[in-house]
Amino acid sequence: MRIFKNAKIYSMDKNDSVYEALAVENGRISFAGTNEEVLKKYPNAEEVIDLEGKTVIPGFNDSSVNLVGYARFNTMLDLSECESIRQVIELAQKAEQYEGWIIGWGWNQDYFEEQRMLNKKDLDEISSEIPVAFRRCCGEMIVANSKALEICGITDEMSSDSIDFENGLISSKDMFLILSKIKSLEIDTLKSIILDAQERFFKMGITSIQTDDLRSLPDFDYRKIIDAYQKLHREKKLKIRVCEHAQFINKKDIDDFRQYYYYQYINDDRFKVSRIKLVIDGGIGSRTAFLRDDYNDLSGFRGVTQYNQEELDDLVSYANSLDYSLAIQATGDGAIEMALNSIEKIKDTKNFKYRRNGLVYCQITDKDLFERMKELNVGVYYQPIFLHNDMHIAEERVGKEKASTSYAYKTAMDMGVNVAFGSAGFVDGISVMEGIYCAVNRQDLNGWPEGGWMPQEKLTVKEAVYLYTMGSAYMSSEDNVKGSIEEDKLADFIVLDRDIFEVDTQEIKDIKVLKTIVDGDIVYSA
Repeated sequence: MRIFKNAKIYSMDKNDSVYEALAVENGRISFAGTNEEVLKKYPNAEEVIDLEGKTVIPGFNDSSVNLVGYARFNTMLDLSECESIRQVIELAQKAEQYEGWIIGWGWNQDYFEEQRMLNKKDLDEISSEIPVAFRRCCGEMIVANSKALEICGITDEMSSDSIDFENGLISSKDMFLILSKIKSLEIDTLKSIILDAQERFFKMGITSIQTDDLRSLPDFDYRKIIDAYQKLHREKKLKIRVCEHAQFINKKDIDDFRQYYYYQYINDDRFKVSRIKLVIDGGIGSRTAFLRDDYNDLSGFRGVTQYNQEELDDLVSYANSLDYSLAIQATGDGAIEMALNSIEKIKDTKNFKYRRNGLVYCQITDKDLFERMKELNVGVYYQPIFLHNDMHIAEERVGKEKASTSYAYKTAMDMGVNVAFGSAGFVDGISVMEGIYCAVNRQDLNGWPEGGWMPQEKLTVKEAVYLYTMGSAYMSSEDNVKGSIEEDKLADFIVLDRDIFEVDTQEIKDIKVLKTIVDGDIVYSA
């Protein structure tokens, strides 16, 4: 029995209860109330921790992250701060090789002085003998030099909507041509970087994740990833709660996975496979999001899709028949419409009413699409940190009308659509406080624009925190055990250095997590 006392504990329950103290036993919250009530009820508690009047809220649940991808990219050349192509080149010329490659991530042409994409010729300046490959910040595009294209067997005869040989740009479904040639990680290294990422997540107050990991290694070996998680779990080193969104591209992969996973492992409250994930399109920054209409700045081009409607229908139906809910990545309105078309075709199947299907990213929307989501009980996995970058390019990419529908959090909630918040991991960082700041202020991290971008879509702080806690728990079908501080729920909560509900909203991004508690145990302390 452990007691945490002398705090301002926001429960996030349906009654908005606020407590002073709580008791934890066997990893669960056994009671919450005033200091006097808790201490009187448990006079023989083994440990009493004084939180000195600090603010306590439920642990954050990142609903759409990629932990292994985040862990891997932290070991690569970080290009996210580069402000010019020349800076990228000079940084890469000094970089260490990884298994004979120079690899990096995080570049964004919208922040370059040159205001253009990196291309093959730029990377050829880095080296003509060593393969070079850099992944864009959105994760949906890779630029490669001539040597890398040669090694990967990519030629000018292969140019398509996702291969631009002339510029060395590979996007969406064809990125595997590059990724599969880079040496993968051994399981001991994988375990090590997972633990490192776990510590980073705890520092951010994240106690649960819904993560899309299984295609994160260069060799796409999902078995290695599953084994690494399970070995850490058995060694009692996996403290963060993991709900895996198992991404596959065809039925055979799904079948192989099911036979491998369920033969050896079981789901529990530490690690489970909770969803099948399918990816339709990419992002607007790389023009890989699939739109109903042409891009505003590229006539005749609507983006990229991994499936046609019939193929998607088949996969959605198959996953549903195996009793899985789906997380479908759909950014553009064309991709969102495809996803809803497929889900609508399974609405009369057994157990559909219990499904908590959801769309990941879901950027370009309209009220008709939201109406369909509500009718089909399709939720949305939003990433509010995306506002930091996308508000600067949305109108240029898709035009004023479509841009005005971007990340319409408030509209979705007001129309009764279930919403969860997450980060997408390595794309724009995992800071929950920065995400809440963006959702509440509708500004980038520099405070632009004054008054907020599409201010009608601003959320209250309470709404934003809810979407990172109870909203996310709902989307993983775990709202009965996590997401709020209530009796019998998992004892996962965090201690903040100031009251997130009372500070000026401009300060939110600077709030620090002082302690992160999982199962009633302190797993991080500042």
